[in-house]
Amino acid sequence: MIEEYQTASSSDWTKLTIKNSRFFSRIYPIKLKDDIKSLLENTKREYKNPTHIVYAYRLINCDEISEYCTDAGEPANSSGPPILKVIKGAKLLNVCLIVVRFFGGVKLGIGGLIKAYTESAQMAIDNSQIITKINYTTIHLTIKYNELGAVINKIEKSMGRIEKIEYGDMIKATAKVPYSESRSFTNEK
Repeated sequence: MIEEYQTASSSDWTKLTIKNSRFFSRIYPIKLKDDIKSLLENTKREYKNPTHIVYAYRLINCDEISEYCTDAGEPANSSGPPILKVIKGAKLLNVCLIVVRFFGGVKLGIGGLIKAYTESAQMAIDNSQIITKINYTTIHLTIKYNELGAVINKIEKSMGRIEKIEYGDMIKATAKVPYSESRSFTNEK
């Protein structure tokens, strides 16, 4: 399982103009592939009649990383792959980066498009906040009263947190801990 990773906060739209073509870019945090559909629908509502809406994403899918990019009608490998390359270069996961282009009447050529989409993607990332996230797993513990302090201390040292405590003959606790730490709690009774 991918335990610790970097993602980005949602950025504001950034604008880049090259030879009268306007490029608007924005990065979004996502958790599911289904999130992308609504982002694209919102983008189409916000930007009427763009020439192209290009995007790329990287997403944690169980223990693997799922990646996708589209050129959205631009020449092959001129827009989507450069955006994905910027995302990968920043080592970001669970993000979708969208670039909207309005053609300005002057063709940029493949090299110009690659440069424009790369710069637009970097502007969106620079306009966001990079956040380190940790994937947690839920553990259920049954603890003796005299062990509670030590167990809470162990959970906090592992960067975990107590979610729920029930008091009875024994204490039943539910906690979230980083996946790699969960095995160290299996012997708690």
